[in-house]
Amino acid sequence: MKRFWILLYGWLLNPALNALVFFMIDPSYDNLSYIGNTLHHPLFLWIWAVSSVIGMYWFSKSIWNRYHISYQKFLHLFICAGMPLSCVVPYDPGLPGWVNDIHVWLAIVCVCAFMLEWIVTFFQPVFTLSKAYRQLGFSLMTVFALSFLCLTSAGHVNALCEMAFSVGVNVVLAWSLVREP
Repeated sequence: MKRFWILLYGWLLNPALNALVFFMIDPSYDNLSYIGNTLHHPLFLWIWAVSSVIGMYWFSKSIWNRYHISYQKFLHLFICAGMPLSCVVPYDPGLPGWVNDIHVWLAIVCVCAFMLEWIVTFFQPVFTLSKAYRQLGFSLMTVFALSFLCLTSAGHVNALCEMAFSVGVNVVLAWSLVREP
């Protein structure tokens, strides 16, 4: 039953929520903050962010615990909590620049820290011992690279890179979690 809920969230609910973005904005140009702040749908933005982070937080913890990989529990919680928290901080050209900077940099720092958490775990001894873990590492690095490619091809953070990261990480982690160790 646990497997059902993991796959339901990681492969259906989170991707479906991300798919809604295509009906709201041009994801190759606008970012999700545009939905929350300019289109005045901050609740959607926050729900999207929380939905993205639920899998990133729980699935990561579960995988690390399965493979007995040490990680900083409080730091992981702080990193994952910072992602949706950045969505609560408004972004508006009429606001002081430091408020907009908090919105942008909190998200950037937390996403980069999340990726760094995973990159660090790839150097754990279990990485070389477990084929499933090596596949997870390759898959996550591919998602990170594709998200970065979406960002660099547009020249700025856009919804495509945000959605690629959200869906990609959650799909990969969910799949890895339901597979036999």
